[in-house]
Amino acid sequence: MATFSTDSGLVTIGDSSIAGVNTRTTWGIEVRDPPVPVSALARTGPVDPQKVWKTQPSVRKVVEFAARNVASVPWKAYVRASDDDRQRASDSPAEVALRHPRPRLTHYQLMFRLTVDAMLCDRWCVMLLPDGTLQRVPPRALVLASDGLDDVTRVGVSLAGGVVDITDLPLALGCGWSAWDGDGISPLVTLSAILSEQTHAVEWRDAQWDRSPKFTGVLTRPPEKDSGKWDGKARDDFMRGWADFRDGRAAGTPILEDGMQYVPVGSTVSPADSKDIEGRQLTDVEVCSAFHIPPELVGARQGTFSNISAFRSMLFGPTLGPQFTQFEEAFNSEVVPALDGSPGIYAELDREAAMNGSFAEQATFLQTAVGGPYMSRSEARGRVNLPFKPGTEDLIVPMNVTEGGQASPTDSGSQNRKDTWI
Repeated sequence: MATFSTDSGLVTIGDSSIAGVNTRTTWGIEVRDPPVPVSALARTGPVDPQKVWKTQPSVRKVVEFAARNVASVPWKAYVRASDDDRQRASDSPAEVALRHPRPRLTHYQLMFRLTVDAMLCDRWCVMLLPDGTLQRVPPRALVLASDGLDDVTRVGVSLAGGVVDITDLPLALGCGWSAWDGDGISPLVTLSAILSEQTHAVEWRDAQWDRSPKFTGVLTRPPEKDSGKWDGKARDDFMRGWADFRDGRAAGTPILEDGMQYVPVGSTVSPADSKDIEGRQLTDVEVCSAFHIPPELVGARQGTFSNISAFRSMLFGPTLGPQFTQFEEAFNSEVVPALDGSPGIYAELDREAAMNGSFAEQATFLQTAVGGPYMSRSEARGRVNLPFKPGTEDLIVPMNVTEGGQASPTDSGSQNRKDTWI
């Protein structure tokens, strides 16, 4: 297990090699502003991602929706034998490490956190430690140095003792765009005005419901009533009971004294007057647009069955596809080759399985596309977690399916005859 240790101004991370490649394990400490570097604070400005995550339901709803869907897609490793041939490498050290990053950390948890890092902070990083485990670097602790061409030249981790240079470790690194360096700028900075407006709106509505009267009016009492009966304890008891009713601590209908009347003045305050629902929906839509998520998918805007179905079919394509691409390219750049030195090895997130619909839909499409059965009985048994039985590994082709004949064994019937087409 790799450990961090300091001695005489040096920081050591483990002491071994990965996939036969010697790794540098000792660096000098460059003292900055531990444990959170100033550069990290400059990316978010006055916006605190932790506070936004805790207090802004619109941001958390949208980001968590994207992160959960990205994290649910598993990694798979392949060997590219040729342009038309790739072989699955499920026992590759790369796939093993990506599926089990480190003790007490699952693939889902790692990818969930990386997606949140990328969407909230516009920067994320994973380093491969000498023991073969993957360690996420929180954006708050990530220190990036770049040259005049905005190329990242050094990568560091801000620890309690200073900044540790991890440039020579195999890294999967992602950062967005900035006009002045190779680092990114948090989308929360762009959304800060909308989020601030939403915060003030919530505070105003809360104060309105807490301090403003829910109804306005006056109580009238006939002057001919004996004023002596209204003085002292009788008046105090009535005022106390009316205050309880007004503050909402008492249920039922208030009982007025003889001859007293309640005369409404002005209009009452209702939820429709505060535009609470409209305000929240508008913020949800704005946040969805900022993160390129269709509002219909998170319930921010009403949709029909057809367009929601279309948006869901695009979820793992143009919607979340860029997130998958940046993760795949970053991991395949340094981490995967360091884990497995096999020629042509690469890893990808199996988004095809997630976007191709249900198994029944895939079966119908593939059977029609190949012109017959495409799965053996042993493969079908494995899919439903049944044990293998000898003699089931051969592909069965029904006698009514031949080359150049029917495209599928389900295509029989007079409705498929060409002479019956109109």
